[in-house]
Amino acid sequence: MFSSPALSSRAIYARLLNYLRPYWKAFALAVLGMVAIAATEPAFPAIMKYLLDNGFKTEDARMVWLIPSGIVLLFLVRGVFTFCTSYLMTWISTRLITDLRREMFAKILVLPTQVYHEQSAGKLISRLIYDVTLITEAATTVLVTIIRESLTAVALIAYLLYLDWKLTLITLAIGPLFAFIVKAFSQRIRAASRGTLEAIRLVSHAIEESVLAHKVIKIFGGQPQQRERFRLDTERLRRAMMREAIPAAAITPITHMAASVAVAIITYLALSQTTGQAGSSPGGFVSFITAMLMLIAPIKKLTSVNSILQRGLAACESVFALLDTPSEEESGKLELTHVTDSIDFEHVSFTYPGAERMALEDLNLSIKAGQTVALVGASGGGKTTISALIPRFYRVSSGQIRIDGIDINDLTLNSLRHNISLVSQDIVLFNSTIEANIAFGARDTCTRDDVIQAARAANAWEFIEQLPEGLDTLIGENGARLSGGQRQRIAISRALLKNAPILILDEATSALDTESERQVQAALATLMKNRTTLVIAHRLSTIERADLILVLDQGRIVETGKHAELVRANGYYANLCRLQT
Repeated sequence: MFSSPALSSRAIYARLLNYLRPYWKAFALAVLGMVAIAATEPAFPAIMKYLLDNGFKTEDARMVWLIPSGIVLLFLVRGVFTFCTSYLMTWISTRLITDLRREMFAKILVLPTQVYHEQSAGKLISRLIYDVTLITEAATTVLVTIIRESLTAVALIAYLLYLDWKLTLITLAIGPLFAFIVKAFSQRIRAASRGTLEAIRLVSHAIEESVLAHKVIKIFGGQPQQRERFRLDTERLRRAMMREAIPAAAITPITHMAASVAVAIITYLALSQTTGQAGSSPGGFVSFITAMLMLIAPIKKLTSVNSILQRGLAACESVFALLDTPSEEESGKLELTHVTDSIDFEHVSFTYPGAERMALEDLNLSIKAGQTVALVGASGGGKTTISALIPRFYRVSSGQIRIDGIDINDLTLNSLRHNISLVSQDIVLFNSTIEANIAFGARDTCTRDDVIQAARAANAWEFIEQLPEGLDTLIGENGARLSGGQRQRIAISRALLKNAPILILDEATSALDTESERQVQAALATLMKNRTTLVIAHRLSTIERADLILVLDQGRIVETGKHAELVRANGYYANLCRLQT
């Protein structure tokens, strides 16, 4: 999943730099600061040359205090520019992180449903948190290093050329060697970085699963198994990080070795008295050596930054692959204002991606406006698939689904889903207040009185007003502070407030005790009034009053009718009833 066409490093980096475009003014100021810092770099070796050539003596008395003051002023100016540059680049970096995370989160919200089934939340979180951080290092840290150290190197090389152009050219002869070293290690670092990112995602996934399944782990004594799994995942991560660290760590000593060769050659030429003008005075030679040694630092940083760049490019591949994943297909242009007619399935067949058999096969079904239709049957019969096709979480493989005579593929997703409410067995609540959960998606259009009215209709207001903070009570992650029946009634309140004409109930009472089920059933009865309702149920006692019951088996409708009719028919449905009683 999340694969994108292979792009060159240059193309990936160019795309990344586009995210810096809105902040070009701040970046330009930072670059000016770097230029100022680089311009002051040759000043110290120049001061050393002056002092050595004059034997640390001066005929001008003013120099006694001008030179020390100049040294302090030099480093003060460099410090100010360094602070300003660092602040500006940190500001740009945090902006870039925020922009990328917002864009990635916006993409996650509109991904096709199938993607959520194929990608764990832990892996998506890893991309959003860890990968983006690596990208910003590549976009800002690398840029700062390249610009600042390149300018510093240019300033020092210009000074070296001024002192002795012949010795300078000898020094620069190691340049191709540096380039070869960097190129040789780049691909290996990039490949190792991809492995590290994947290993981090596996670790994140293991943590996510263990947190969500903590009760199962404790009850079944799965701690040793989970510890071993986490040990293997973290060992895989450690090895990946070591594969990444070896080439990154090797660049620096190799760079130092190459630089030492250049220093040795210069020293040999100086001792053999074959140097040019730089060797004409002790000050000139020491200044030359000082400047050349100072040149090693920016060259070292320019080579070592390659590992950061390669990690960043590997993270870019991951992040851009997510951003390039196609969103839900929006082919519709018609607006569904309100449902006044039927929902019709015409020869609908559907196969889940990667599945071998069809989930639905040549299904024909008509649900009249205001009618309650129940779907029953064994697991895997296609009940949940039908409920997922109506809001277009998936597109049919063949056939058509029509609402008010309009193919749902011709409707905009927003208008289609605006007319649908969903209450399922797996209630999803947010770690916020009760009011925020009931008014989810409608906070800008409803009042607190509307929320209270919906809660009363769902038989939820009785327990809400007994809470210390009422509607302002924080309910914890996924409503952990509420009972199952309370959570279900909050979900029903949310559906009532939305007041959509189409209602899908997916096992809405299957996990409740008898008392909670009674209260929820009463709330559901209110919710279902004057709505086109599709009920998926295993408890057949909850659908006895349905206008129509459809019995599904292996993706086909095998029986239809009302409860009493199907019991008298003594077929599939009657057998299900006997099994339950």
